[in-house]
Amino acid sequence: MNFAKPKRSSGLGHNTKERKIMRKSNARRRITALVAVGVVAATITVAVSAASGSTHSVATAAAGTKLFMLPKFTGIPPFTQADQGAASVAKGYGYSLTYGGPTTGSATAQVSFINNAVSGGYKGLFISADDPASVTPALVRAQKAGVAVVSFDSDVLPAGRSVYVEGTGTPQIALAQLNMLGSQIGYSGSFAILSAAATDSNQVLWNNQLKQDLKTNPKFKNMKLVAIVNPPDDTAPSATTYTENILKAYPTIKGIIAPTTVAIAAAAQVIQQQHLCSKYVVTGLGDPQQMKTFVTSGCVKQFALWNFTTEGRVAMCAMHAVLTKKVTGKSGQSFTCPGAGTLKIGAGSTVIAGPAEIFTNKNLSAYTF
Repeated sequence: MNFAKPKRSSGLGHNTKERKIMRKSNARRRITALVAVGVVAATITVAVSAASGSTHSVATAAAGTKLFMLPKFTGIPPFTQADQGAASVAKGYGYSLTYGGPTTGSATAQVSFINNAVSGGYKGLFISADDPASVTPALVRAQKAGVAVVSFDSDVLPAGRSVYVEGTGTPQIALAQLNMLGSQIGYSGSFAILSAAATDSNQVLWNNQLKQDLKTNPKFKNMKLVAIVNPPDDTAPSATTYTENILKAYPTIKGIIAPTTVAIAAAAQVIQQQHLCSKYVVTGLGDPQQMKTFVTSGCVKQFALWNFTTEGRVAMCAMHAVLTKKVTGKSGQSFTCPGAGTLKIGAGSTVIAGPAEIFTNKNLSAYTF
């Protein structure tokens, strides 16, 4: 905007005092004009923001913010699906999400990834812990450096994160596994649990709840747990070897519960290859696609899992709520998530992503996760 310059007088009528008055008057006019321009600009900005909606403002706020997703180990469908779920929501918010981790279960390797994420400028870290006690100190340091932490699938110690996103509730998992086995053995007989490594926090919770249910629920009074077997790592070769060891050590059991996608597939393969499907029941937690061969053959009748894609989406929504300071992890707080609605934070700063799903040959084809 151009402002006209005051005409200078050639006579002596404009003395010094008059010139000062004129300068003040011109200055006031300039300020008034600039304020008017500012008001118009502000009005336009508000109008544009209102028209574009909340997605635009959220994406703008998150643009350039780097997040890192660290599973127990890479290379298996459940964690890949969790990453895909998180990535779909991250894109809408405007975050940049990177997925990576060790190729085998290793808390030491996870600590290295945590440290690298901090030094690499990541502002948020998702983690499924291989060993909570081992990784938590590094996560505490990360938080002190300004990195938000959300655990998923397998929790860390409370000091190491703001929120824990659990695939489904521990009571539901324990009860589902006992019912899947019990319904096939007449709720009578002995069984073993082929679990993950002994440091796996969610496995410990599920197994402890299952033992408690055996003691307190009359429905399971005739079922006996003979052993919880923990291989040294979460690999198929180890799970295969330990399945074979279970069958040798406890030949009279009626079934095996394997609450891990790696172990249930390995156990089913051993039972099927040894033509023992009619003798032993294999059930637990497995990936639908991974278990398809054993279900269609009739060797595995039932197994369960939650939706890892949903778990990843909910974890991303929880991270966004933490980064935008809408939640701190306090029990009773809530946040919204596309496709999942409003989720409430419960005891222990835990959020349940969704229910468990029981898979059989009747519904397996409907699931692609």
